[in-house]
Amino acid sequence: MAESLFSRPFFRAYRALWTLARPLLKRSPRLADGWKERLAPDDWLAPELSSADDDGHCVDVWIQAASGGEAKLAVAICRSFNPSTPLRVLLTTWTRQGRDVMERSLASLKASHPHLVVLVRFAPFDHPDVVRRALSLASPRMVALLETELWPGLLAACREKNVPVHIFNGRINSSTAHFGRIFSSLMSELSPASVRAISRYDKQAFAAIFPCPVDSMPNIKFDLAAETLDAPLAARAPCFVTGGPVFLFASVRQCEETRIPGQLSRLYKTFPNAAVIVAPRHLYRVPAWKSVLEDLALMPVLVSELAPGHSLPRRHVLVWDRFGDLPQLYAAARAVFVGGSFGQGGQNFLEALSAGLVPCIGPSAHNFLWAMGIGDPSMPSLEQVGLLRVAHHPKEVIDIMLEQAADAPERANVREKFRAWLAPRQGGAAMTARTMETIVNSHKS
Repeated sequence: MAESLFSRPFFRAYRALWTLARPLLKRSPRLADGWKERLAPDDWLAPELSSADDDGHCVDVWIQAASGGEAKLAVAICRSFNPSTPLRVLLTTWTRQGRDVMERSLASLKASHPHLVVLVRFAPFDHPDVVRRALSLASPRMVALLETELWPGLLAACREKNVPVHIFNGRINSSTAHFGRIFSSLMSELSPASVRAISRYDKQAFAAIFPCPVDSMPNIKFDLAAETLDAPLAARAPCFVTGGPVFLFASVRQCEETRIPGQLSRLYKTFPNAAVIVAPRHLYRVPAWKSVLEDLALMPVLVSELAPGHSLPRRHVLVWDRFGDLPQLYAAARAVFVGGSFGQGGQNFLEALSAGLVPCIGPSAHNFLWAMGIGDPSMPSLEQVGLLRVAHHPKEVIDIMLEQAADAPERANVREKFRAWLAPRQGGAAMTARTMETIVNSHKS
């Protein structure tokens, strides 16, 4: 059946597209990093692993994670493994950020899990020839896909080689669901062995595409949020001094550029000594934000231009042009808006809650419905328990932030309330690890 899949018009066109795109992909700085590895050369798993076991398998589990966020899920699963015999796990990811997350975990995993062998590689391109070669080299007992990693070439290659595919922490976006409806016959034949979805909506969407068992599971990201709550709060941002409250606009995206800036002056009218910080989700948007703020006479200052320890000039907006400082900014803020939520599906706001802040978001948060607790009537949502504020227009964003600055709940109380909300939603990493161990052991016997 698998051979007929690769010989079909879809895969002939798919192979041709990958072949034509290769010169363009090689010019991408993001994909040029680790280029040779992405082509799955013969020494793809060497020198860490170059030989198969008695059953011909080089690895037991191949876990594919898209980028940094999914890589954290893969690491959490590995930490939850409890093998009594050697378990060889291949972790793959598309991005340098994801690879760094995985590689930073290797030393601690080796120390805490003596029977666990973990390899980290860039994911092979989904060109049919490349991914088939990668699967032959790894020869896994099972392939685990995290969240939305539904690559046709990999799924078809696994079907060809009778390698069972299981989806964990499954979620599905509208474009994938639409693709599944258009190519329903093909998707049926590419079906994984099982899906564990993170919400009732995702469960229904996967069931509409794949003729396999589709069950629910706790979102592993809730386990990660609980770990953050157990860690001490980040130190407050040391690079500036202000005499008033700090208003943070975190992970803002292009959809906020024309909506939020015109409202910022209202913050200064109520709190003349306030510090207003804009932290774009993507640093390449910093010039655009700076230009918009200049046009509104809001006098933007880049954090890279601000001398450490100096006061932020009054009524100047601080534009954060450094990556990785959100924990410190959350610790310094009095009120926070988390962006991407005025048209682009939203950004992760659980980090704000872990820092003891009740976040405000816009009306467009379909990418993070799982984080809002929507869909299970037996458990209240974050908004219902007072841990999330949703604004339907930019003016309401400022209204909510002014309200929070005037009477913000204690951080410790927010963190404990969030901990209680998370408690019944945890356990996804351990459940996934036990399921994977059971599948691998069944294939060994």
